[in-house]
Formats: sequence, C-alpha cells, structure tokens
Amino acid sequence: MKYTDILVDFTVDTQFSDIPAEALRVAREATFDCIGVTLAGALEPCGKIGADWARASAGAGVSTVWGHGFKTSPDHAALVNGTAAHALDYDDVTWGLVGHPSVSLVPATVALGELIGASGKDVLQAYVIGFEVMAKIGRTVQPVHSLEGRWHATSTIGTFGATAACCRLLGLTKEQTGYALGIAFSMSSGSVSNFGTMTKPMHAGLAARNGIEAAQWAQLGFTSVPDPFDGHTTFQNTYSRDLPCDMSPIEEIGKEYELVTRAVVIKPQPCCVSSHTGIDAAKRLREEENVGLADIEKIDIGVVNYTSDKLSYTRPTTGLEGKFSMQYTVARMIQDGVLTLDSFSDEAVNDATIQEFIPRIEMYHDEAAEKAWRIGSRPADMHVTLKDGRKIQKLVKISKGNKEVPLTPDELRHKFRDCASYCLDDATVEKTIDMIENIEALENISDLADALSHGPAPIFNAAE
Repeated sequence: MKYTDILVDFTVDTQFSDIPAEALRVAREATFDCIGVTLAGALEPCGKIGADWARASAGAGVSTVWGHGFKTSPDHAALVNGTAAHALDYDDVTWGLVGHPSVSLVPATVALGELIGASGKDVLQAYVIGFEVMAKIGRTVQPVHSLEGRWHATSTIGTFGATAACCRLLGLTKEQTGYALGIAFSMSSGSVSNFGTMTKPMHAGLAARNGIEAAQWAQLGFTSVPDPFDGHTTFQNTYSRDLPCDMSPIEEIGKEYELVTRAVVIKPQPCCVSSHTGIDAAKRLREEENVGLADIEKIDIGVVNYTSDKLSYTRPTTGLEGKFSMQYTVARMIQDGVLTLDSFSDEAVNDATIQEFIPRIEMYHDEAAEKAWRIGSRPADMHVTLKDGRKIQKLVKISKGNKEVPLTPDELRHKFRDCASYCLDDATVEKTIDMIENIEALENISDLADALSHGPAPIFNAAE
C-alpha cells in the first residue's frame, strides 16, 4: 500500500471513538497552551504587524484574529494567529516532528472551524489527526531534514499536518485529501536561516494558512501529484538531500499514537527548548548551592551537536537572539531564578551585568552524550568553577515540560493566565479556561474564538 494512501485513509476514516483517551487529553492541553501563548504573542511586534496587515488587506470575515478585536478570512486569521503563536517561542514541541506542532494546527482548525460552524469536538479530532500525520512524516526524515537540509520542520512538515486537519474538518473525500497533500508538498518551505528573526514565527503562520488553502483548493477540484510520499520524487528525498529515509513510521499511524508515546513538551520557559536542560541545571545550581553570578569564574556546558546547532547566538544583543542563546538564558536564570516573558526584551538581554558575565559561559561538544543521543534527548552537563576554586557539576538529561517531567495542571493554568492577561480581562480569562478544558462540549468553536477576540487597537495603520 502506498504511504500517501495510508495517511489519507487515516485522515478520512478515523473516528473520534478511535482516538485513545490519553491522546485526547494531551491534545486538549496542547490546544490550551497554544491559545495562551498566542494571546501573549499577539502583542509582540510580529503579531501587531500581522494584525494590521490583515486589517488592511482583507475585508470583513468570519474568523477571529485573537487579541485584536476583529475578524477576517480564515486563511488570513490562520496566518496572523499562527505567527503570533510562535512569536515568543513559548509554544509546545514534539520530538517526532522535532518542531512545534500546535502553532499550525490550532490556528488553522479554529479559523476554518469558525467558517463552517464546527464543534469543539470536531476541532479537537482534527487536531489529533493533523498531529499524527505531521509527527509520522517527521519521523521519516528527522533529524536529517533539520540538521543536514537546514529546514524548519514546524513549517515544512507542519504544512502537511495542518492540511490533513483541515481536510478532515471539511469532510473531503480520499481523492481530494490526496490532492490536498500534493498541493501542500509544493507549499512546504521554511529555512532555519531565519531563526532569531520575525520570519521564524511567520513559518508557523504560513503552515497554518497553507493547510486551509490546500484543503479548500482541493475541495473545489484543484489537482496535484496524488502521491507526494511515493515514487521517484517524494517529500522525503526532496527535502532530505536524497539521504535514506525510514518510511516505516507511517505504517504505524492509527496503531501507535504519537500524542501518547511521545506527547508534547509544554514549555515552562519562553525560549528555544534546546536551552531548557541548561536552564534547569542553572536553576539547580542557584537553588541547591546558593551560587550567584558574582561567585562564578567559569561555566562549561557539555551538549550534543543538535543543541549547539540551534543555540547559535553566543553573544546575543536582542530579545529574539536571547531566545536562542544558552549563554544568555543560563546567566539570566542564575541572576534572577526565573525566566519570564520580560526576560527577553532587548533591554533585558543588554543588561550590563549579564553581558559582562556571558563570556564566562561556553558550550562544548560532549562526545559521550553524542554517542547516546536520540531525538528528544538534549542533555546539559554543566561544570562550574567558582572563584574560590570549588568545582560543581549539575547534569540534567530531561528538562521540565517533557512527558517524563510534565507541568502540573496548576502550572499549566498559571502559564495560561499569565499569557492571556496581556489581552483579556480576568473574567474572560477564566471563561476561556473553562471552555478549552471542556472543549468537546462546545457546540460551535466560534463561541471560544469570540472570547479570544478582545484586544488593543492597532499600533499603526498598515494601509497608510
């Protein structure tokens, strides 16, 4: 059986009752978290620019731009909300994809759901289907796709997940779904060269928009190559430099749910997940040893290549660069004991005390860890030399937020309230929490989207 057909059959045939309860629980938590970080990201520069672009370039519509108080077309809403969702790099990660799943799935399914009057149950089911499709595709090409190909899987593979989710919401036939995936093949893009810029979060928005448009065009009869994962020219050999790919994970779809086996990492820190084991080690250093920056002569952190590849800013000067810097995040954690959204302002990153300390922190390649490395394992072996000559080691193999060390329900709600408060009043925040935690009971997803619409006036008029 063709691999494309396996994905199509799963997308079209899977019923809500087929989905394991644990997969639904994780999907619900991921949706909850994604909406929260999107509301905080809506007020970031890229979120504001996106909202003003949508105001200027599209007329009135049915789909909500979260946190900005207006509606636009579904594809525009998905693009803007998806960009805002990834703006803070506070959104979830899954190791099958080696990327961010919810930032394409949630904005796409909610925006399209508003158009067609989908229920919360419909949207949650579509999320699960899209997640499984993107995670299985991801496992066929990672880590080569990201490390060798230099592609951003959140966008390249996220486009396929969003497409599958939207196909299911629209009730497309198997033929139409195959064409939609073929259309998505030609939409798939996103380079890691844009990490640390506004365009990285836009990758998520583009994937969300692509999913809606690929499904809608296929619904109208638009055709494409019907088997983008089979034959001579596939997504795998096109985007993985013709290196061998293991296609067997696709055969597991519907039998082994990625939402259960690998789940998602819900971030406790608003920065690149590759830095989180180092951050946790720094937190332990501060709390267990009562050590501050003034006590430290030098910090050496052993990491695998994947970590150092993602954390490319050794001397960051902007908030965005700080999100991809082991040196900054470790120094800030030792200094403050916590990382917040405010920790990643340009002003915070350029704090004189932090900048003076950053050269004392170095990453080195940990050969032993590299030999034992697997996708999702990003250990940080921190060796600290104090000014009094003492040496301290803190080894963290799995960071907080992973399946093995999850955030508690109270921690999830605290994060949501903190993020949502940037756009919503307290009463609306609590109303939104209740709706998402009981999303299957929502008769129309528009009820949730309407609650998310409140927000500030535009900072400028993009039409001028």
